[in-house]
Amino acid sequence: MRSLSVFAATLTVATAVGTAIVSPASASSSPTDGVGQEATGGENCVVHLSSNNSVKCFDTFTEAIADATAGRITNAPRDARSAMADSGLDRRLNGLGTAGPGIVLAIEYADSDYAGRHNIYTGSAGCDNDDGVEWRVESLGSFNDMITSFRNYADCQANHYEHIDFEGASTGWLNDTPNIGEAMNDQTSSIQWR
Repeated sequence: MRSLSVFAATLTVATAVGTAIVSPASASSSPTDGVGQEATGGENCVVHLSSNNSVKCFDTFTEAIADATAGRITNAPRDARSAMADSGLDRRLNGLGTAGPGIVLAIEYADSDYAGRHNIYTGSAGCDNDDGVEWRVESLGSFNDMITSFRNYADCQANHYEHIDFEGASTGWLNDTPNIGEAMNDQTSSIQWR
């Protein structure tokens, strides 16, 4: 399992930029080694879970996907809503494989129907279709209690939890949903992917 943990010193930065801060459990990271550097830019943010947890935000979805995929997809639609209506983009994101640089695990949205502010989560590998958790984010920072829809890639399913550290109510394992439902709408504080 690629276990990820939150460092308290970076949580303040996460809250300031509206993104999740996670760190590989096997890494000996400290608050001064670049983990959770403050992101600047637009509402199209990329959280690189396996790359020193860098966070970058962009003015367009096109730029965010180019960064998230390590330059393998550079012509995604300009905005997220158009992108999610493009079944070709889904095929291309899933076609990146499940290992290597720029594997998109999920895109989490603040609004229903895959719209609004969002975080794109990437890793060095996708998921392997077993019951073990491959990736996790213990705390979403200022993206806390904002998720309304999400879409997963790289053979991943997600479980969204009401509280940090995977506590409280949860959605159960889902591939994607245009509306997370009344019980969990704007309630997610932590996420696991398998």
